[in-house]
Amino acid sequence: MTNRESITSGQMSLLFFTFMTGSAIVNIPAPIIAFAKNDAWLSLIISCTIGGLLLSCILYLNKHYPGLTFVEYSLKAVGTWITFLLLIPFVAYLFHMCAGIVLDVDLFMTSSLMDETPMYIFSIVVLLAAAITAHVGIEAMARMFIIIITLMLCFVVVIFIVALPDYRPEQLLPILSQGIKPVLHGAYFTYGFPYAEVIVFAMLLAFVRKTNNNELNRSMYMALIINGVILITSVVCTIMMFGPMAGERKYSLYQFARIIQVVDIIERIESVIAMALIAGSYMKATITLYALTLAISQLLRLRDYRILIFPTALIIVLLTLLLSEGMTKWEESVASIHPLYVSISYVLPLLVLTLVTWIKSKRKQSSV
Repeated sequence: MTNRESITSGQMSLLFFTFMTGSAIVNIPAPIIAFAKNDAWLSLIISCTIGGLLLSCILYLNKHYPGLTFVEYSLKAVGTWITFLLLIPFVAYLFHMCAGIVLDVDLFMTSSLMDETPMYIFSIVVLLAAAITAHVGIEAMARMFIIIITLMLCFVVVIFIVALPDYRPEQLLPILSQGIKPVLHGAYFTYGFPYAEVIVFAMLLAFVRKTNNNELNRSMYMALIINGVILITSVVCTIMMFGPMAGERKYSLYQFARIIQVVDIIERIESVIAMALIAGSYMKATITLYALTLAISQLLRLRDYRILIFPTALIIVLLTLLLSEGMTKWEESVASIHPLYVSISYVLPLLVLTLVTWIKSKRKQSSV
């Protein structure tokens, strides 16, 4: 791919952190607490560790195929036909994933704020903004998203701090009262969302400037660790605030903000969390749309991915209409089917390419 944009390793790790944290910080606490109860933070430790192992595979492949994307080094490692067999499910799931990100916004807005507005209105607005941003390119995304994610995290941290008087630490006990199965159930859920989704960045690491490749591993692992700490903090604070009811409150961080009131002046600050969810989902949808159109263009050997952005966004709008069967149905799908689907579409191709590359490198070393 000629005239490829480039960003620093720090900017790439920022995009990675934004992708992993943006919508997860609002969407993760309630369902994982419903599955794992007080031990939800243990589930996050397990799934974050799995995410770290998958990230190691991505960085390993990036080291062996410098300057190439997931599609490009797949073509080099296993050839055209096997690449299509491996990456058609990958591309299909990118469509599903992007539609799911936007659907989260649709369901949140229609269930919490604007219940009489048609869902497709929110889909069109979010995807139009994502398509325009993706069309500008990864360099502009990296510069812009640092501002949005910083403001978003500042709002969330302020809410956690303001709520300090309402925390009840005893709600975190007992630990493992129901055994290990609920913890593994929660880990299974968060493995599918967001930690297996790290594989999307196999399409993007090629954009890191060669002079910064030595710093890339450290900054990416650091971004993942910070993401894990923030998600664990949000889960722990939610449990301390709501106790046994935490898992039953949809968008618990939004509900968290609704009850905060400071001396009759600062109140109804849940709008801040609503903006955080929308902003986080917009950034994640933009990165996913960018990776999707890039993957399609490289599989079809097109010179410019940009010609696919707006048609692809339109297809995703239509896909959100097909997926919108109600919040309960969607939550069941994300909790049970999503991790299995992502394993087949993302994890399996990554592991196959990692194994093939490792075997080839060993053969090359033995022949020398």
